[in-house]
Amino acid sequence: MSDAAKDDAGAREDRAHDVWICDFSDADDRADFTRLMVEFAAEPVSASAQLDAAHFMRVADDLSRRAGTLVLLAARAESEATESVLIAFEGYSSFARAPLFNIHDVHVTPDARGSGLGSSMIEALAELGREHRHAKLTLEVSAMNTGAIRLYRRLGFSGLDNLPVEAPAGTTYFANKKL
Repeated sequence: MSDAAKDDAGAREDRAHDVWICDFSDADDRADFTRLMVEFAAEPVSASAQLDAAHFMRVADDLSRRAGTLVLLAARAESEATESVLIAFEGYSSFARAPLFNIHDVHVTPDARGSGLGSSMIEALAELGREHRHAKLTLEVSAMNTGAIRLYRRLGFSGLDNLPVEAPAGTTYFANKKL
């Protein structure tokens, strides 16, 4: 992603939410990223409670050096704490002959769920994608993450219609949203 695109996203505010690009050289952003990822890993949908802060500090190091990585952080305007994280990677659509963003992780703290933070981050990513001529957003979502599936449907992702009421353990769905 170009520095101009990162500056654009960093300066954005979405109504009642602030969304910005994580700056891993900033101690506060780095600490917030680590805290949010530890929290996310401990949730049943992630089933990775063994991953601790030291692990996610190393992940922050890795992501800060990885080309094509975009990490967004977000908070409700009235909050003093960062409450959400989104990790996306740039890819390429051979059929569309254009770049795409693959959303790898999205986490909103339990207290901020339902406030629109997840929507705000995904819409900020979509806007960046449109500005830089990306073809689409893609993601995978666990069948047991029904809240996320509802969010992605509401935001216009395809591939999540007519899903079975119950899916075998470990089932993951692929979804995309054309930009």
